[in-house]
This record gives sequence, structure tokens and C-alpha cells, in this order.
Amino acid sequence: MQTMQMKAALPGKSRLNWTMAGLFVSIFLTQLDQTIVSTALPTIVKELHGLPLMSWVFTIYMLTSTMMMPIAGKLSDLYGRKRFYMLGLVVFILGSALCGIAQSMPQLIFYRAVQGLGAGFLIPVTYTLVFTNMPKERAGIYQTLYMGVFAVSSVSGPALGAWITEHLDWRYNFYMNIPLGILVFVAMGRLLPVTPKSDVKPSVDKSGALLLAVSTFSILLGLKLGGEGEGWMSWQVAGLLGLGLICLVAFLRVEVVSPEPILPLVMFRNRAIGGTLAATFLQGAIMYGSLIYIPLFVQGSLGGDASDTGGVLTPFMFSVMVGAAVSSSLIKRWSWRVCIFVAMLISAGGLLGMTAASLNIGAWHIRFLMILIGVGVGIMMTVGQMAVTFSADERIKGVATSSVGFFRSVGGVFGTAVMAAVINMRLVRELPAGAAGEGSAEQQIQRLLEGASASGQSAAATKEALAAAVHAGFWFLAAAAALGLVAAWWTGRSRFTDTTAEESRVDIASVG
Repeated sequence: MQTMQMKAALPGKSRLNWTMAGLFVSIFLTQLDQTIVSTALPTIVKELHGLPLMSWVFTIYMLTSTMMMPIAGKLSDLYGRKRFYMLGLVVFILGSALCGIAQSMPQLIFYRAVQGLGAGFLIPVTYTLVFTNMPKERAGIYQTLYMGVFAVSSVSGPALGAWITEHLDWRYNFYMNIPLGILVFVAMGRLLPVTPKSDVKPSVDKSGALLLAVSTFSILLGLKLGGEGEGWMSWQVAGLLGLGLICLVAFLRVEVVSPEPILPLVMFRNRAIGGTLAATFLQGAIMYGSLIYIPLFVQGSLGGDASDTGGVLTPFMFSVMVGAAVSSSLIKRWSWRVCIFVAMLISAGGLLGMTAASLNIGAWHIRFLMILIGVGVGIMMTVGQMAVTFSADERIKGVATSSVGFFRSVGGVFGTAVMAAVINMRLVRELPAGAAGEGSAEQQIQRLLEGASASGQSAAATKEALAAAVHAGFWFLAAAAALGLVAAWWTGRSRFTDTTAEESRVDIASVG
């Protein structure tokens, strides 16, 4: 009887389709802003005179959005998802407008932080709404659309940014968010009902939220600086990591006694959630490590250019879509454990192939390896999101769902930082500073990427050294995939069932 009433309360197909369309546009905007400014940066730096601060345009957006994800997820559970979806959208639009009027690099970085805060609210609530209102009978279609939006925004960002910068102005890379954002705001204001007010005033874990934000920001920034060559024992990196660890310990102590914890530790007792989040952390390292260092191998060791890199990354992103589409069939047949195991095994095949990629590797060979990695990532991304969403109690569904993106982002930063350290150490060993009178290893790699050649023998030695270093980095990612198999085992035997789907797919009004 309860199931029949729930079905009757579900919104009509037209309303659901429009709602999903609005949510997908939100995903597109937030994901696009992670990449669209990449090709505009040289122009931005030239106009705002901020070369030393260039990397912060990316870094600050990632840091602020990541640290807000679990906090926004918890608040949406307490106060309703609609209000925090709309709040995130407003802050994101405001940040975009401010970025467009920035007159200096520090201003642009600060406004990107505002934009990242908006994305930090918008992303987790959007994912929660997508996966809790996805009809089981059309899960495959919506999963493919979800991953398609993710892939298209990632692939099209640099090209779109270049076209806008060349034909309009770099500021329109940010201004374009305003009309689309306003349109989505108006539409979703009508489509998402407001959560009825409760007589019981929610208790907010303010101390936990503050400690989580500080620990996340400090640890991620410390890892980022350490991976970029600041030196792991430098006072900046050591201080940030130390502060982050102290706040993390304090956060865990607060969460144990808090009546309404910002990140309920009890949810990790659920093997499906705990194991999946561990696998998601490792998948973040695999995905971001591959996206960053395979282009370095293509351009540095193989002598390719930007178009060659695009020829490798494009199959990767579309294979992520394929993996997402395949996952809808896998979850109906297998447990979460088997699906995650398969995802990690497929990615491991591509990663192991990269550990042995020679300087004579063909273009299609390396594309095939990227496709393997991408299919595994696509399966894991969708299975991970659904496993956590459908395994979490409705009361903590928002914070549980937001934790998936949080763990993926943290895993990505951690993985790329460790991979950078591995590659740099191997480069120092393979290519000592001052070898052949060509300067430091970093200077030799920079000249190689810029196409400036020294002697043929020196260039060949640099390419071989870089290839050996990248191979070492991919051994680290292969080890991460192996740990992913262990995480898959830990998830237990739970699986996606018709009952799970019906109980999780609640009326939009109840989660608004």
C-alpha cells in the first residue's frame, strides 16, 4: 500500500524530465568552470599581470568547492534540498559575475573562491536530487545523460574557452553562466517544491562544520603545494598538513559526541557506504592522475602537440560515458562488490599498460589504454554514486551522496600530489641536474614541452627519463587500483534491488 501511494505521488513524466534537465544544466555549468578558463589564462595573465598567481585560478575553485560539499549535503538534509540548491546557484552566479569584472589577479582569485563556494553547495545537492529521483525503469538513460553532461563539459571546456576568448573577451567565459544560471533558477524555483517547515528546530554542528572546512582546506592545499615542488618539509607545507591533521582529529572527536554530526560517522559502519567511499577515493586518484600525466607523456616523451593530447583525452572522456551506460546493466545483475571489482580491474588493465608504454607506442595503442581506464572510471563513478545513495538512510541521504564527490576530489588531490612526488624523485634519479650541461631536470623537461631542442642526444635522454618517471607514477596508480579491489571486497554482498529503488526514489516534494 505504501509503495502504491509513493508511486501515485511521483511527479508526471514531463515535470520529471524538465526537473532533470535543469539539474543537468547545473552540473554542466559547475563542471565546465573547472576547465573553460584554461585556454583563456594566458590572455588573463597578460591583461591582469599575474603570472606568479596563475595556478591559483584553478586551485582556489577546487579547494573551496571541495571543502563545502559535505557541509552543504548535511545542511540540505536538515533544512531541505531546494533552498540550498537555490542558494548555491545564486552564489555561483554572483561569483561568475564578479569574476567577469575582476581588475586584478588577486581579485579574480578571490571571486573564483566565491564561485567555488557556490559550486560546493550546488554540486552535492544536485547529485542528491538526480540520484534520488531517478526512476529505476529509466536509470540507464539518466545515468548515460549524467555522465554525458560530465564528459561533454570536461572535453568542450578548453575549446569553448578558446573560442570565447578569441572572438569575444575572456570575461565572457564567466558572463555566460549568468543568463543560463538565471534561467535555471527561475525554472527550478517552480519545479522544486519547498520542504514543509518542521516544529522541531534542527541542531547544526557548527564546530564540526568549521573543523571540517579548515582541515579539508589545509590538507588539500598542503598536498597541492607539496606536489607542485614547494618541498614536503618546507614550513608552508608542513604547517598546512600539521594544522589539517590537528583539525581532523578534533573534528572526529566532535563528531562522536555531536547529536547532529555534520558528517555522521555511523554511516561508515554500513559496509556498502564505507567500502564504496574508499574505492571512490582511489578512483579519484586514478582519474585525475591519468588526466594530468598521460598528456605529459604524450607531449614530453612522444613529442606530440596539443591536438595529439586532445586525440587521447577525447576517447577517454567518451569511454567514461560508455562505462556509465554499461553500469546500468551491471548493477541489475551483480552486487556493488562485483561492479566495483570489475571497474577497478578494467582500469588496472589500462594503468598497467601505461607502465610499459614505450617511446614507440602507437597512437591507437595509447588511446586503447585510455579507453580501458575511462570505462573503469565511468563504471565506478556511477556505481559509487548509486551504491551510496541507495544504501543511505533517507535522513542522511544528502550528506552521504555529497560524500562521494568529496572523497573523489580529495582522492584526486592526494593522488596527483603523490604521483608528482614519485615522478619528480624518479626524474632526479634518471636525469641528474646539470646533465649534459642542460641545466636542472625541471628546466630540461620545460624546454622539451616548449619544443626547444638542445642536442639530439640530450633530447632523447630527457624523453627516456621522463618516460621512466611517468611509468613509475603509473605503477602508483596501478597500486591504487589494486587497493580498490580490496575496497570492493569490503562493500559486502548488498546490491541494487527493485525494493531499494522504490524506497529511495521519493517524491521531489519530500526532498525539496
